[in-house]
Amino acid sequence: MTTEKAVPVVFSIGSNCGDRLSNVQIGINWLSTIVYDFKSSHIYATPDCHGGYREYMNAVVKGITTLSPEHIEKISKEFEIANGRDCIARAAGDVPLDIDLVIYEDVILRPKDYAREFFKIGYESI
Repeated sequence: MTTEKAVPVVFSIGSNCGDRLSNVQIGINWLSTIVYDFKSSHIYATPDCHGGYREYMNAVVKGITTLSPEHIEKISKEFEIANGRDCIARAAGDVPLDIDLVIYEDVILRPKDYAREFFKIGYESI
């Protein structure tokens, strides 16, 4: 569950439905409980990168953690589900809350996300 050392991490947060601003803030607040030396970008809007019609609210968070990437992935997905990202939401294209670990210990785990504008905006601001 934990690593032997503290490592830098960077997350992407997004929401395309409901109170998107609040949803992203909920994600930011939660991440502040699992990383230290926490820093968040501002929350900003971007178009759907897949060409959909819904605008997303986004933020990028960075910090330090001793959690393994596998454990982060597990608890992030559990938190998303607890905040409405279930099978029904997925089928409808609703993203109440999406939290993705993009960088772990200076390794880019999600190169497509890393290259997208929705990530670059926040990452460059922190």
